[in-house]
Amino acid sequence: MKYEDVRAPDASFIRAEKLLRATEDYVKLVPDLIFEVKSKSDKSPKLRQKIQEFLGLGTVVEILVDPRTRTMEVYRYQQEKIVLKDGDV
Repeated sequence: MKYEDVRAPDASFIRAEKLLRATEDYVKLVPDLIFEVKSKSDKSPKLRQKIQEFLGLGTVVEILVDPRTRTMEVYRYQQEKIVLKDGDV
């Protein structure tokens, strides 16, 4: 695998059944939960495209965090996006 082929989220969770041993390297599997944190240089359409790619590969939940707007967009496969704002529970 070439470096440019690696798709890595900012943070992720993988169920123990999928990852039988700890590793410091990239693994070839799809995380169950992904967090993307939008930085100043990130473009929303590109992040949303990355989110859709992971959902298509089998990620269960993706969360896009935008610190500037203080919002979180929650994505689930074939479900409507949920937008949480500061103070929402």
